[in-house]
Amino acid sequence: MNIALTPVRFLERTIKLFGPKTAVVCESQRWTYTQYGGRVERLANALEDLGIQPQERVAYLGYNCHRLLECYYGIIKMGGVLLPLNIRLASQDFEYIIRDAEPRVLFLHPDFMSRLESILDHIPSVRHIYLLEAKENVPEWIDGIYDDFLEDSSDTPRRSTGDYPFHEDDMAELFYTSGTTGPPKGVMLTHRNLYLHALSAMATYPVHETDIQLHLIPLFHVNGWGTPHYLTAKGGTHVMLKKFDPAHVLELVQTEKVTKFFIIPTMVNAIMELPDLKSYDLSSLKDVLIGGAPPPTGMCAKAEEIFGCTVHGAFGMSETCPLIAFPELPQDLDPEIFRHRAHETWGFPMIGVEFKVVDDSGNELPWDGQSIGELLVRGDMVMKGYLNKKEATERALKDGWYHTGDLVSIGPDGSLYIRDRKKDIIISGGENISSLEIEQVLYSHPDILECAVIGKKDPKWGEIPKAIVVLKSGAKVSPQELIDFTRERLAHFKALKEVEIVGELPRGGTGKILKSVLREQYG
Repeated sequence: MNIALTPVRFLERTIKLFGPKTAVVCESQRWTYTQYGGRVERLANALEDLGIQPQERVAYLGYNCHRLLECYYGIIKMGGVLLPLNIRLASQDFEYIIRDAEPRVLFLHPDFMSRLESILDHIPSVRHIYLLEAKENVPEWIDGIYDDFLEDSSDTPRRSTGDYPFHEDDMAELFYTSGTTGPPKGVMLTHRNLYLHALSAMATYPVHETDIQLHLIPLFHVNGWGTPHYLTAKGGTHVMLKKFDPAHVLELVQTEKVTKFFIIPTMVNAIMELPDLKSYDLSSLKDVLIGGAPPPTGMCAKAEEIFGCTVHGAFGMSETCPLIAFPELPQDLDPEIFRHRAHETWGFPMIGVEFKVVDDSGNELPWDGQSIGELLVRGDMVMKGYLNKKEATERALKDGWYHTGDLVSIGPDGSLYIRDRKKDIIISGGENISSLEIEQVLYSHPDILECAVIGKKDPKWGEIPKAIVVLKSGAKVSPQELIDFTRERLAHFKALKEVEIVGELPRGGTGKILKSVLREQYG
């Protein structure tokens, strides 16, 4: 027997097993899995009635909410491709992505109407636009309201379970990279990719039907860290957060008895700055995962004091669905080994994932914790390729491995250590210097809120390490003091030579610090 591997099967099973259980919480609204499944079915049927064909794209431009979670299943169930758009992008970015992906339908939040209206004449593929929320004085180019679009359809399945209008190797989701080193690239993820990634994640990361996950990180980013699929597969509850607000996050943890969330370091910093942290009841939390960027040294330990639970990192990227490394943390593990795995490494290759580390000539390097090279990845969760970019796909998927561009070392026990991005390594006097290593030292300074280290061109050394830093509110520290701080903690050739103090750092659409912009301004 051969049935397509697709995340749709997760939802179908969960509806049968956990139908009356709360599936989604979004502000004051709640839906059981039976109700959520009905809305997913209506969406799939409505798209078919609109004439959308398998493999045609359906775009979503809006905040985290129940409607986006419905799109994760309704669009792919009828064979379409989910295209979540990053709300932080500018009009010209939307134009580029939409012209590249050619979606037929766009679900749009009213907050982004002006950004879209300015490019309407340049995106001919979009034939239907529906607002995600009702609004007065709707312009003519809007076809209707999302909820009405669903209401006009049926919640009766048109096919039996397992009878899908697609193949498991067909594209299911399309996520665009942040474009920090060039135009955004559309990452094609198949039904098979997503299904096997979820199984791998569940085999490595304990998830249960009793779990209540708060979605802090936008689900338009890197497949929502896989949570729309594996949490649904286990019958957990999704708590949606439209916009990040540190106090509101803790309020939701308290009121909804949240057990898990994923977070990025900048969000942790914002929560740590709250004056009344101890007034919230966070006792329901069992696990907090930090991703998106390497957490500063000591951040996990400090976060554990605040959240009262295990805090650790995990590693992944859009091209791998995204998770590929995760720390295995059995409760009976020696406390010192537990702390090392959780706080100082990115974990081990997940089940179904293979790692290889190579030098610039492609020679494989040993897993000794010292040898640094590019991380290559192989596994069922690696993307199909980049949409409409054959050469970029061939470069990335070379010799049967995905070339990540990350410089890493791997310990004898398989622990992954991220050293830097290849493009961010500073070469000074013939020595390779990790910008990440210097940043970790800077983050240990009590006055540093954020920082980025780049290589500045230098006639003598080729490049010298330079830091661009943002200080905490009320902090007063001089550039020379920060230079001295790094000299006391690093080999002198690695220490900072220059420091620039600024009000904020430039960020891309996914929130990543744009070192390319900093190199243009300060390099």
